[in-house]
Amino acid sequence: MANIVNNEKPILKVRNLRISFKTNTGTVKAVRGIDFSLYKGRTLAIVGESGSGKSVTSKAILGILANNKIIEDGRIIYDGKDLLTLPENKFTKIRGVKISMIFQDPLSALNPIMKVGKQLTEAMHLENKALVRSAKKGVNNYNSAIARAEGKQAIQAIDALSKDIKDEQEVYKALKENAFDFFQGTANKQNEIYLEALNKAEEAVKAYKEKFLNADATNVDIKEATKALAGLKKPLGACKNFFTQSADDVTDVYVSLMKTYFKQMLTSDKLDAALKEELTKYNVDNFFDLPAKVRAKQREVITPRETYYELIQDITTNLINHFEELKQKYATIDASEVDELIKNYAKLLVTKDSKLSGEAAKARAIELMREVGIPEPEKRFNQYPFEFSGGMRQRIVIAIALSGNPEILICDEPTTALDVTIQAQILELIQKLKVQKNLSIIFITHDLGVVANMADDIAVMYAGKIVEYGSVYDIFYDPRHPYTWALLSSMPDLDTQGKLEAIPGTPPNMLLPPRGDAFAARNNYAIALDYKQEPPFFKVSETHSVKTWLAHADAVDVVPPKTVINRIAKSLKTNPDNTPKYTLKKNSVLEIIKGGKK
Repeated sequence: MANIVNNEKPILKVRNLRISFKTNTGTVKAVRGIDFSLYKGRTLAIVGESGSGKSVTSKAILGILANNKIIEDGRIIYDGKDLLTLPENKFTKIRGVKISMIFQDPLSALNPIMKVGKQLTEAMHLENKALVRSAKKGVNNYNSAIARAEGKQAIQAIDALSKDIKDEQEVYKALKENAFDFFQGTANKQNEIYLEALNKAEEAVKAYKEKFLNADATNVDIKEATKALAGLKKPLGACKNFFTQSADDVTDVYVSLMKTYFKQMLTSDKLDAALKEELTKYNVDNFFDLPAKVRAKQREVITPRETYYELIQDITTNLINHFEELKQKYATIDASEVDELIKNYAKLLVTKDSKLSGEAAKARAIELMREVGIPEPEKRFNQYPFEFSGGMRQRIVIAIALSGNPEILICDEPTTALDVTIQAQILELIQKLKVQKNLSIIFITHDLGVVANMADDIAVMYAGKIVEYGSVYDIFYDPRHPYTWALLSSMPDLDTQGKLEAIPGTPPNMLLPPRGDAFAARNNYAIALDYKQEPPFFKVSETHSVKTWLAHADAVDVVPPKTVINRIAKSLKTNPDNTPKYTLKKNSVLEIIKGGKK
């Protein structure tokens, strides 16, 4: 699938995500292998009907899926970590802090018997307590190291220099000018310990790789390899970076990732054996030829053990390379590293005593309420949710989501429960906050019209899969998938006269996803191949890709709905600069408008 052209690295990557839910009647295949990237300061809209997998995807990113979930495959990469493998105690440092969500129903999202002011400040107090605990631990670790390297008198001197100073910059300045030698001596001593830990960890991982990961995927001893991971915990745990007072991300997650992938290898073997048994029992060759009652309880796609084994080998090789990079980086300690050490120490000293007062939290909450357009926030602070209108309740939910200063904001149909005029106000507010705070936004909706003026990139989802992906100009001015045509045709505009074109039929039962293109049964443009084989992604341009056989060079020529053609033609007359570039001309609306086809 084509990715949106962007010179920056994505802030969030979703790769081959497959999620099912176990029910009494079988396994619901909710998300069926999707890929997308989110970039800093951009809005990605995920559009589709109810049941297409949009909300499941967003909840997976936030780690709030129901307990009957089955993560069949995939990765969600944020800040170098796979969110799907993070334990809950680490996820709490991301959820609501780095990644927040605005839910679609503000009435159910808010506690009806708690004043909105308390709901706003609750997260602030929890976050502050966590920061203070972490800072105290960091200071203690630094002090222990300084005492070992320079003696207790060094700690006493540092305490005297920083005593009663509350400003971080002032503490840093005092320590740099008067205690630089203490920190330099400590840094040199700790760096020797750190380099020794890196060497031991690298040797341990290399020995592990040599013993367990040199066989092919068929012959690897998963049980023994998993058991041996326990021996890596101590050497890897010793690689804690003294300068940042935090565990190294790559090193910290290695053992848990390995356990996850080894477990998935075993699961893959069991599922594959069970599927082969059913295929033999019913004398068929294909999953889709199995009886419905059997197919409902089977996975649609089984990732082979070889895929997981390649991941295991790759992350092990990457870890060894990472050790080499760290050893080069910290081979010698210069004044800049010592300076960073003093800055970090000064920050921790101030943070450990920075208890958030009730007055400060209230002031921050009132500021947030004012930012999201709540009138008289001082008065509203002490009111209950039932005293607010629907639009005002949604503004409170937005304020709560922003209270942790997140990088990513997930908006799960935030305007569904609101009337049209209030919808416009909320959308305008989200767009304004995105610009002010440089937010990256994932916007979930079933209505393409809602995101027309605020999305940068759009992923169209149907039956758990992304069927079209492109920039906002690609999707609105050169749509290629019949489902995208159908969504656009069912969307009213100011010139709409008469009846809108409804999408025939209903979405498929996701206990039994259909063979081939899932939209075929509702598609007026379906061809015989759609019912037999799922189409691949066809590249329309560098920013645009589509999953339909109509994009194949040998496909029949079709004419998209007149509503779509007329709207695009009219819009381009007014805004010709919005015309997207494309290289694939097959069944293009723009080619028809230009007169390239009759």
